[in-house]
Amino acid sequence: MSAQPVHDPRYDPKAILQALPEKWRPVFLAQYHEAWEAAREPGEYHRLPELLNLWWLNSIAFADPTYDQRAREAAQGAGEFVPLEEAVPDWEERLARTRRR
Repeated sequence: MSAQPVHDPRYDPKAILQALPEKWRPVFLAQYHEAWEAAREPGEYHRLPELLNLWWLNSIAFADPTYDQRAREAAQGAGEFVPLEEAVPDWEERLARTRRR
């Protein structure tokens, strides 16, 4: 008997779409289609799985009933904050990679 691949919803556009609140679905779809087209070019293949993972994380955040309130607070500079470098340990590498594009 062979092992079956494990389905990972982080990279499943349909699962992400279903998990997102209605208001975010058009934004996700537009970015998904853009990343899909870009991924056809050599060297840009990474954009699609990165986008899918990001939107999976977004869907988790958006499921929090306090998300909208916290987003408003963050926009106003209120609430608790974590430095970006602490929240995303490889931030400098990502930033450098983006600048090279």
